[in-house]
Amino acid sequence: MSSLFYHGYSVLGRIVSDMTTEGILTQEEYLATNLHVFYGRNEDDFREPFTSGLPDIKKLGLELVSIKLTTRHYNTRTLDVIDKDLVNQIYMYTTDKLKYSQMMVAMVFPWLHHVVYGGLSNSRSEKEKEQIITQYFDRLQTYTYNHSDFIPYIFFTEVVIKRNKK
Repeated sequence: MSSLFYHGYSVLGRIVSDMTTEGILTQEEYLATNLHVFYGRNEDDFREPFTSGLPDIKKLGLELVSIKLTTRHYNTRTLDVIDKDLVNQIYMYTTDKLKYSQMMVAMVFPWLHHVVYGGLSNSRSEKEKEQIITQYFDRLQTYTYNHSDFIPYIFFTEVVIKRNKK
């Protein structure tokens, strides 16, 4: 199973890598358009600042209360109670590959556009930048269209920390 929200992060980078290999982007642009994030943290990684004896953590009086890692598949049935029209739209999108791929790209476009745009060289014209961005998101839509047999999911971690009174 694949998803834009986990395995998809490698897809987002692979598209930039392919565009660099094809000479569309320079090596400098490739480096500038990469997100420097790590999504593979586990409970031990979140617990580490509190178990490592960092003096700042103790000095601030911070104490780890709990950690909860959650993966949540988009279960549209839970939306039935909230908004039946929204549920019908989601079902429509997940049964029509083209609409589904358009929806997935529309979900990442707002936060990813500035990453790609910001990584492009200042020596490029605005028209050239927009052509590259259009090509990037067209490739992303093609990938999503070709891999529309998965259920998208999100993952998040809830870390509860309390501050002890001094």
